Amino acid sequence: MKKQNSIYTLLIALLCFVSSCDYLGVSDQLAGGLQNTEQVFDNVSYTKRWYANVFAGIPDYSGINSVNVGAFKNPWTGMCDELVVGYGNSSKYNNSDRNAANMGFHRYGDCYKYIRQANIFLQKAHPIMTTGTQGDQLLEDELTQMKANVRFMRAFYHYLLFEQYGPIILVKDKIYNATEDQDVPRNTVDEVIEYIDSELTAVASELTQEPIFEDKDYRAWPTKGVALAVRAKLWLYAASPLLNGGYREALSVTNPDGTRLFPDYDAGKWEKALAACKDFIDYAEAGRYELYKEYKDDNGAVIDPDKSVYNLFQKYTHEIIWATANNDWGGMNGDAFDRRIAPRCEKNGLGSTGVTQELVDAFYMKDGFPVSATAYLPQSTLYQEEGYGTYKDQNDNFSKKYTNVTVSNRYLNREPRFYNTVFFNGRQWPVSCNQVLFYNGGNSGVQEGQATLTGYMLFKRFNRSVSLTNPGVASQFRPSIIFRLADFYLMYAEAANEVNPNDARVLKYLNLVRERAGLPDIETLNPAIRGNQELQRAAIQRERQIELATEGQRYFDVRRWMIADKNGEGRQNGYVHGMNVRGESNDKEDFNRIVEASQIVFNRKMYLYPMPDSEMRKTKNLVQNPGW
Repeated sequence: MKKQNSIYTLLIALLCFVSSCDYLGVSDQLAGGLQNTEQVFDNVSYTKRWYANVFAGIPDYSGINSVNVGAFKNPWTGMCDELVVGYGNSSKYNNSDRNAANMGFHRYGDCYKYIRQANIFLQKAHPIMTTGTQGDQLLEDELTQMKANVRFMRAFYHYLLFEQYGPIILVKDKIYNATEDQDVPRNTVDEVIEYIDSELTAVASELTQEPIFEDKDYRAWPTKGVALAVRAKLWLYAASPLLNGGYREALSVTNPDGTRLFPDYDAGKWEKALAACKDFIDYAEAGRYELYKEYKDDNGAVIDPDKSVYNLFQKYTHEIIWATANNDWGGMNGDAFDRRIAPRCEKNGLGSTGVTQELVDAFYMKDGFPVSATAYLPQSTLYQEEGYGTYKDQNDNFSKKYTNVTVSNRYLNREPRFYNTVFFNGRQWPVSCNQVLFYNGGNSGVQEGQATLTGYMLFKRFNRSVSLTNPGVASQFRPSIIFRLADFYLMYAEAANEVNPNDARVLKYLNLVRERAGLPDIETLNPAIRGNQELQRAAIQRERQIELATEGQRYFDVRRWMIADKNGEGRQNGYVHGMNVRGESNDKEDFNRIVEASQIVFNRKMYLYPMPDSEMRKTKNLVQNPGW
């Protein structure tokens, strides 16, 4: 265990080092001047360094609004209807009709680099039984575990490519050399699904069989649960309309030899998605994972939804299936998440991450009804847009001076996830308890420089002890979550609904997520929803929008559902809205008008990413996605 732990520790230390290197340069650097890979893999230190590099593409969804946001962070939340990001490039990609030559945030090149590194490791790494100047031995059992982890990562990188581009080139275990013909065609959607599924199924039994919660040196490692989770994601994506016959423009895309890349609709894929979700949920519910909950009493009888939805992001809980070893929270100094969601009135605050009105209005009221009528629920009687009322946050160990403040009535009587996600005008900031004013002329308005463009700020995942004001702390660890159980409960409900809307699991797993948020079972609000596929589908989609807000899911959800170009709650073409931050100076009434905040340009080609133009220019057999 001591030897194996040194590998885990080395990985964490090396992730930052290798993640930004050019691929061929990485190979050279990892070789350390040695003449060939055989010499590399005769050396324990360089073998472990090569191994660590394979993990450099693990996503970090804490990276939202900083200069270094890239495809393996979370630009996706600024590229849909969740946020208007005032710094970095993600929201800028919404404002114009992009083409294959200028589209950013490609995973393409890096994923294939990591796949190649994985294949070289799998083929050439071997036990090292002698010791010398380079240190420890590399024993057979250690190497077996390392190779299982690398095999999983190879499958995962194929999945990340599939999620972004649809049908891709399957490298599998091939290692191309510089002189070899690499002009190969894309594989079909079904071939990609079959390969990734077979790899995940095979490797699941070789990975660590139980979740890793306690040992921080191991948490970033793939386990059986992670493999089952990715497999469930794979099949849900494969069954959804985008890649299951619903993208009509794609049905005519063929390789040069006439092979169709996109399949016709196959209802059986929903059956497979449901089975894959069940495999994961059965594994999870056998005492391995659980929704994180805190309680108002010692008996655990009454859930405290406010503490539950806040603290599930503040520590490593048993809801987490996979999280990164690194994150971009960063505290209140430098170019990091915490600083960019802190208001201008706070020391070092930049306040440039604005929540859209569309996301604000998605949250339910505390009675479980929406702020506007939907197909499945009427408008809440608690909601008011006009006038003002009294609001007060709850004091805690760091914020002891919260007082009653006057805010717009539209922010009163909301569900706990709203208050955990959205920071609105007039609310008091943690620790300092300063009242934050986003209107023109206010202490955090646009006249102060970089500030929210919507009149709201993202609050989710911020740690309320982080402040440069005493008694705050400059930074605080939080896990950067890749997968968590609530996501998979909603996936399970979705797949069950598509197979059989009368399946009891549809409402069971939807309601488990609502319960933790303090909301009543949805069928108690409208009994007619039970068994109605369209109404249940709409409720599940809204629940995903709320529960997983800004976690890197919405961008891909509205695309796989193919609702991004349709009128309705998923529409991505047009303007997102917010409060009137550029209204009359110090005029609260003028501020409280909903106005256009930023434009999103979306057309049907944007359902899938383009194959990179640089790749298209190099090959004859690589065909482009529709419309690009």
